[in-house]
Amino acid sequence: MHIDLRQQSHTECLKRDRSEREETDAEGLCTNIASVLDGLPVRCVGEWAYDKIYRLVQYFGIFAGGMKKQWDALNYIEIGSGPGRCIIREDCTEMDGTALAIARNLQFASLKKAIFIDASSRVTAILNQRLVSLGSTPTAEAVVASYESPSDLERVIATVAPRSLNLVFIDPTECDVPFIAIERVVRCLQNADLLINVALGTDVNRNIVPAILSPTHTKAREKYESFLGTPGFCAREEIIELAKRGDHEALRRSFAEAYKARLRDLGYVHTDIRSVRHYYYLLFASKNQKGLEFWLKSCKIAPDNQREFL
Repeated sequence: MHIDLRQQSHTECLKRDRSEREETDAEGLCTNIASVLDGLPVRCVGEWAYDKIYRLVQYFGIFAGGMKKQWDALNYIEIGSGPGRCIIREDCTEMDGTALAIARNLQFASLKKAIFIDASSRVTAILNQRLVSLGSTPTAEAVVASYESPSDLERVIATVAPRSLNLVFIDPTECDVPFIAIERVVRCLQNADLLINVALGTDVNRNIVPAILSPTHTKAREKYESFLGTPGFCAREEIIELAKRGDHEALRRSFAEAYKARLRDLGYVHTDIRSVRHYYYLLFASKNQKGLEFWLKSCKIAPDNQREFL
């Protein structure tokens, strides 16, 4: 099933490759063009973006539709929301991003609150303009906070009702969300399903080997171990051996398993991971078997409309 993201071709967009990306992005926003829909700034994204949004929207619909009568309140929280509209750099297609895809979903009406979090005040101001135009406020609000400051996240998330069920989508561009931030989020939200965008096919695939083997890559090593919440991961003998062999597939698998193990420590024993065109991987985690059942149901039809093997 194709989802409506108000896709439009942007005739003024210039196709860009990765080497030119920094020339066009400021705070993650394109500096050359504005949205053909509303004249506000857009974010440049890769061709994989639709697949990510599709999986999120499919799960959100089942989650909200199935649980709205079971809980006092349902909330949606997104960390790393962006400005609400994005443009695919490979083919210049403009479309709604994750935040507006949720706000325009039929099940949005089931929510008590939707909080969209971004580290940039400019980005949140743009997204708030779009949310107002959609009529999504006061249910939805974009606020400034950074996962690099877990106390800021805790302050924002603590505003939701304690007896509520929550879906938290965490969408970084690289593996730099410290695990302590996940711990703070989970502590605030006792009942929450997590959907985390993990850059296994980009960040980890490109940088994990030098981070493990090179003594000059200490910052990268610290970043990965902070993300995993696993000090000493890069110094494990079996990990060093995989890096020496250049076995990227096994390294990605070990990285993901270490992350899931830390989530299990928080009670998230029901997990599943789905690739997004082998660039990113969406990691789903729930404390409840029903959450995983809903997730697997949402995955039955892949973004390309083909039935997916579960």
